[in-house]
Amino acid sequence: MWAPLATGKRIEFAVRTASRPLMYLPGAWRIVRRTGWTWPFGSRLVVCIAVAVSLTPYRATADSLFEDSRLEETRAEEILPPGQPLEKASQETGGPENRLLNPEAAQFDAWQPLADESMRLHWDLPEFDPSGWFYDLGFRHSSTHGRNVGRGIPLTHTSWRNRPYHVDWFLGGMLNSTLIRNRVLQNNSTVGGLRVGWDFDHYWGTEWRFAWSDPNIEYRTPGGNANPGNSLFLSDIDLLYYPWGDSKIRPYVLLGLGFTRLNFQDENDLHHGTSLLTMPYGVGLKFPMWPWLAWRFEIVDNLAFGADQVTTLANVSFTLGMEIRLGARPASYWPWRSSRYIW
Repeated sequence: MWAPLATGKRIEFAVRTASRPLMYLPGAWRIVRRTGWTWPFGSRLVVCIAVAVSLTPYRATADSLFEDSRLEETRAEEILPPGQPLEKASQETGGPENRLLNPEAAQFDAWQPLADESMRLHWDLPEFDPSGWFYDLGFRHSSTHGRNVGRGIPLTHTSWRNRPYHVDWFLGGMLNSTLIRNRVLQNNSTVGGLRVGWDFDHYWGTEWRFAWSDPNIEYRTPGGNANPGNSLFLSDIDLLYYPWGDSKIRPYVLLGLGFTRLNFQDENDLHHGTSLLTMPYGVGLKFPMWPWLAWRFEIVDNLAFGADQVTTLANVSFTLGMEIRLGARPASYWPWRSSRYIW
């Protein structure tokens, strides 16, 4: 509609067609010609008035709705007792749009366990935690304390675990105790043996030890044989704990379980061949001499529980030995430095 009204020529055509009787009046066309600029302005004014009139009912409807809501609240206040709030009806939450806009749709259901507390096994209970026992007692592990604790010259560019396996020999003396109370005694003797071990952690290791000795025995009763021999054999599996971890000076604590085999004759020439349950415990110290060789000094009480007329033995041994360390990786070559060893 705007394009025909905006051009003067088309307005002239519309005027000529709509007002043909005026053409016969003298001078009428010249008057219209002179006032032809008022047609575009007038047409626009008419359109603006029409739009304003068309929007009037919507505003009236919104105002009426507002008035109705205030009227409902006024009526509710007249009916409800004072102080009681007005309860409005909740809108229906239907359709996909309302479900997406609903804040309760983002809430998750509470987690429910598959089994209750009564169905748990005893090792699943919180109080059954063996790893926590070692930590509470003060023991260390590489997963909690790293490679070392900063004592005993910590190793940085090497490690005991680069050669975790070892085979060693040892030799020393043993302080022997009484075999049969008030009857058969043992003299001090020399002890020697071999060990095979594995350090499975920077703070823990295990090994198998077997040793032998041949102490002389004495009789308290008169008439016995003079200085008869006794064959003593030890075998046990031990657990080693290194409190300083991966350090050059490496002290350790030892605890094990095994047996002691005894073969001797008493004052009545009766032979005793007895095997006693043994629990060795002691302390020691390791010091590396070369990457594949280490010195070892150890003090162990070989506690053997008595049986078959033999009393409980506490044979304390002082030994010095050498460890041959095994399990090293081969030399590394290109692209690294030539002949660069791990240890």
